[in-house]
Amino acid sequence: MEQSPITMELGEKIDITAIARLKTTLAQLPINAEPQLLDARHVTHIDSASCQLFYAYAQHLAIHNTTLVFLSPSDKFMAVVKALGFETDFNYASM
Repeated sequence: MEQSPITMELGEKIDITAIARLKTTLAQLPINAEPQLLDARHVTHIDSASCQLFYAYAQHLAIHNTTLVFLSPSDKFMAVVKALGFETDFNYASM
């Protein structure tokens, strides 16, 4: 049985200092929830390690026919994602 979408709010700062905790949090989310929504509107800082983790997680979900979607990503979030070349690898939606 398919579950309701999972929505998780991302904090303002997402970087290498919190990557282990973020990875653990993502690993605990049910895989069969379609889609998994990450609210990225409050992000003011994100680094390449975090983008790489989100990319790997999105690929993992895709294997299980689940989609990762960033909700209303902040301008800073999008600027970093674009600069690192992940823009077309992620899904986005407005709230």
